[in-house]
Amino acid sequence: MPVNWNRQKRLYDLWVSLGTLALVAGYAVATLVVHPTATVETALIRGLGFAAFLLLTVILMVGPASRLDRRFLPLLYNRRHLGVTVGLLGLAHAAFVLFQYHALGNTDPIASLLAIPSTHDGIPFEWYGIGAGVVLFLMAATSHDYWLSVLTPPGWKALHMAVYPAYLALLLHVGLGLGRAEPAPVYLATAGLAAVLVAAIHLVAALRERRADQPGGSGPDWVDVGPADRIPEGRAITRVVAGERVAVFRHQGRVSAVSGVCKHQNGPLGEGKIVDGCITCPWHGYQYRPEDGTSPPPFTDSVPTFNLAVRAGRILVDPVPNQPGTRVDPVPVTPPAAVESAPFYVGYLPPPTGLVRFLRAVPAVLLLPLLGLMVTFAAAQRSFDRAVFEYGTERTIQGTVRTAPYPMLEVERPGTATVSRYLLAGFGKRGAQEATVGLDGKKARIVGTLAYRDNLTVLEIAGAEPLGPGRPAPAPRSVSGRLDLVGEIVDGKCYAGVMNPGRGATHRGCAIRCLAGGLTPLFVIQNQDGTLVEMILTDDAGHSLPQAARWAGRPVQVSGRIESLDDIWFLRVDPATIRSAHD
Repeated sequence: MPVNWNRQKRLYDLWVSLGTLALVAGYAVATLVVHPTATVETALIRGLGFAAFLLLTVILMVGPASRLDRRFLPLLYNRRHLGVTVGLLGLAHAAFVLFQYHALGNTDPIASLLAIPSTHDGIPFEWYGIGAGVVLFLMAATSHDYWLSVLTPPGWKALHMAVYPAYLALLLHVGLGLGRAEPAPVYLATAGLAAVLVAAIHLVAALRERRADQPGGSGPDWVDVGPADRIPEGRAITRVVAGERVAVFRHQGRVSAVSGVCKHQNGPLGEGKIVDGCITCPWHGYQYRPEDGTSPPPFTDSVPTFNLAVRAGRILVDPVPNQPGTRVDPVPVTPPAAVESAPFYVGYLPPPTGLVRFLRAVPAVLLLPLLGLMVTFAAAQRSFDRAVFEYGTERTIQGTVRTAPYPMLEVERPGTATVSRYLLAGFGKRGAQEATVGLDGKKARIVGTLAYRDNLTVLEIAGAEPLGPGRPAPAPRSVSGRLDLVGEIVDGKCYAGVMNPGRGATHRGCAIRCLAGGLTPLFVIQNQDGTLVEMILTDDAGHSLPQAARWAGRPVQVSGRIESLDDIWFLRVDPATIRSAHD
């Protein structure tokens, strides 16, 4: 029978939508409350990923849970709605990541993502996320029954079974990405526990299903499947006959035998019920007439039927199936019939009262553990750097512009002989070279937005106005001889607070694009006391170092000399000496 968007489906989708939004927003808000310096984009990216992984774990557990307890069938009935929600969450997560880390640069975002170089430990974690995302998108896009008819049930089922490799890819994505960015063990422990729970519930359901597949008794020709009085009116018993599940239904004092496997998604037809004279599958409500195994008009689906007979109150089934849609006259049986033991649920009928109470209790029971997990995840994140980006606030600052080795603004400190130096940046993932053309050595009025952390300040230029000659260029002072140092190459703009965190594996794609776009590269090292030291990275001659982009976002070892210029440190290196710290 046709199933439209009824009231129950609307309520289901409403609660799923509200719950999903609350989950994403709750995670983001918890992150921003515990870590005020985190950016909203970072909080949303992680919140969307958290919600998608959690919901996909639930989806994979719904099927076996409904085999163990039929009260979970409402979730199974609408599981595709949950799958589409996961697909949308994954798409939103990917869109935010693509925009945040790869857009607004000098390369197409997709090309930028696909061009991320391999890390020292193998394939970048992004590839696992891309693979899982493609599968989830295809599943969501083909969730409508139109695609079931186009792809055929076996093909459609095969495509949707790819959710298991997708889940494995997602585990690798989380383990290699978040696991490297966040040292707290709670993330990997939770992901591992989720995988164990998914595997365990599938194993338990499979073992129970195997025990439930009782073979029929042996006979010379036909198979004895049991006494007729054990079949409740409108319900069935299921037995394995010649290796195939056969469902024997009782309806209006007569019995009929059909295949126990629904043509829709291989649902357990024998666990269904006769509604309006038709066998109704408990999974999605597909219907078949008991006498010929054919769906009522205008539908044409059909399942095989079986010949049967009743001898001394016991039902005998011919093990050779008839062609799907073959009519077999139902065989009368004498009363009494067994009493129906379990209520029947199908989504387009009013649910039983007890089932409604159970479904209302489940979210209430899970609410506190879910909130606890969400807060724990938010709090366990590594402390975000004390970096600030004054988004939406423009300032006007006057000083002398220097364009080499990277654009910089020298601002005199009132009453002193020293100056403050601001690194200049363009909009997005672009340097300020274009905005400072013709301003080298000149005094200028710069309008822009500040980002700062520690002693580092970056000014994103919105406009520049020349004012006349500037102050003479000072010479840097040598601080050390050649040193071998281990640290990380980052772009100065994101590191200063435009993106937080602005370093590490998850930031690699953005740093590569930013440095390739001309932003100032910094070499960050950690002192023994845990404090960080940032140095502007140049080549041995003090010129810009475009090679820095390919090494961004991962530990490297360099050989170079340190120089200082008031409050700014420079590191002059030979590009040939840059290598992975893990080599």
